[in-house]
Amino acid sequence: MKKILLFIFTIIGLNIFSQSLPNSDMEEWDNFIVFYEPDDWFTLNSIVAILDSGNVSVSRSSDSYSGSYSAKLTTHGVTEENYIVPGILTLAEFNINLADSSFSFGGGYFLQENIYKMTGWYKYEGVDDDSASILMYNYKNNNGIVDTLGYGFTVLENASEWTQFEVYMNYLSYNTVPDTFNVIFSSSNMISAREGSVLFIDSISIHTNTGIADLWSQKKPLLVYPNPAHDQITFKSDKIANKRVLTIFDNFGKTIIEKDFIEQTTKLNISEFLPGFYTYRLSVGNQTVNNGSFIKN
Repeated sequence: MKKILLFIFTIIGLNIFSQSLPNSDMEEWDNFIVFYEPDDWFTLNSIVAILDSGNVSVSRSSDSYSGSYSAKLTTHGVTEENYIVPGILTLAEFNINLADSSFSFGGGYFLQENIYKMTGWYKYEGVDDDSASILMYNYKNNNGIVDTLGYGFTVLENASEWTQFEVYMNYLSYNTVPDTFNVIFSSSNMISAREGSVLFIDSISIHTNTGIADLWSQKKPLLVYPNPAHDQITFKSDKIANKRVLTIFDNFGKTIIEKDFIEQTTKLNISEFLPGFYTYRLSVGNQTVNNGSFIKN
């Protein structure tokens, strides 16, 4: 019986306890001669290419939901090493030492805001009883100690046509602002991974309490302090702006405050707020120019 590449699933297990993400449409790919690699994402391609004579576990596909390309994740069987290697697509970076089978894994996308859900489109053809999966989570790095604040997980069954998926974040704590977000797509599950299972992924979006987040656009400068706050919180911009609006939301996405923010600085009295996690959005017209979170003690 073939061994499954357990370190991938060990990673997932350990981390379980809005227009778009970077390159969420899978249109941008780097050419590494032997294979293509999706910009801003990490895969196992460099490892699989060594183990399986140039084959890769994530490839560029012209079968797309939108645009020209999607990401195609394929589960490979590496006969010589007796491995089954799932196609993995993630925002985190990992390094693997083939000599002793050790690995390191960490990081993700810097994001100081809680995610409500993630959506996207997929197609899947699993071999036998295999299934694909999606894990997302956010955390805060406290001097090298990772504090997981929330996670979401779903299983993807066979779908011959492009089908939308939704993954909701389950929060373990609302009293800490995260600093990192990550998602892991896998073409197989740990128990019944099968060689030849194929997952297509395209058009990924993440949603926050302030709407769909565009993580790839540069935010306008905004200082928010103190954070955590008790009675009063200050928002300071780099300049005066007409038609600029500051909106505050609670954990459930309900609007608590909406006010004009024309001057460089505005102060809010939050003494009557319940303790907890709040989200803000700074907008000019219909465009969100900054968003984030703060804690009321």
